[in-house]
Amino acid sequence: MKLFTYHTEILPKVRFIGRINFKVPWKHFSRIIDEYIMYIIKDGDIYIKENGIEYHLKTGDVFILEPNLQHVGYKSAICDYYYIHFKHEGLKISSRDNEEDFADLMEKRRKCLICNNLIEENSSDPITYLPKCMNLTIGPIVQELKSITYLYNRREEFYKLHTSTRVHSFLLNLSHEMLLNHLSILSTSSSKKSEIIAENILNYINHHYMEKITSVSIEEMFEVNFDYINRIFSKITENTIFKYINQLRINNAKQLIETSNLSFGEIAYLVGIEDRYYFTRQFHKMTNLTPTQYYNLTHEKKESL
Repeated sequence: MKLFTYHTEILPKVRFIGRINFKVPWKHFSRIIDEYIMYIIKDGDIYIKENGIEYHLKTGDVFILEPNLQHVGYKSAICDYYYIHFKHEGLKISSRDNEEDFADLMEKRRKCLICNNLIEENSSDPITYLPKCMNLTIGPIVQELKSITYLYNRREEFYKLHTSTRVHSFLLNLSHEMLLNHLSILSTSSSKKSEIIAENILNYINHHYMEKITSVSIEEMFEVNFDYINRIFSKITENTIFKYINQLRINNAKQLIETSNLSFGEIAYLVGIEDRYYFTRQFHKMTNLTPTQYYNLTHEKKESL
């Protein structure tokens, strides 16, 4: 698979977007253009040659043509497809092996999953990866492309900027789907399957940390041995499951203390700790401050500004 590196902090500059539906066989014309073109095949086939390499695009394929390379059709076919013309300063062919790029992307995923979501800094560098060609379930893609195309064609204020942000989101989702496909292939090995289950547990905790979570509930929900999956979880996050849950709860409690005047009992309840005294002990254990000391410290800073 040919991959691009994609700088996620740079928006694509969309020039043109639309849909073409050929109901009679059609062969792509010859062209060299100084921008990227993304084709998304809604139905049918496109037979296209780029820089001498032949590609057969089918329903559900997302394909990126590169700038300044000749592309031309080599066979006629009926086709219905969307196209997006854009430029991007931070999009280029990756110079590394696919495995290195996927390893980098998986590490970024791991860092994001375990990061403190309340801090301003990003947990990793802004580079992700995009496939040259990938097949996706077409239904959800078509709905998204209809929405983007409608937005572009309305030509309202800032329509190209607005369209570019939507295309940027589409590309990020494409990168995410590529990684999920890669992980599903890796899951055929027992060790990788366990890591994926541990990531699923991590994702569940990030969404449900304010609810009661026990070793028994994890075993039943994910059909695993808790002690075994806890060891895998620790390798990924450098924390046991329950230490991670407590850290997540206290981090969110800190945010509530900083931004509200709720009682500590209410805050404890909102982050999933019903016992006020246990909350105080855990808070002190992780911050070396009592909730009252943390409240006084953060509110004194605000008053001094």
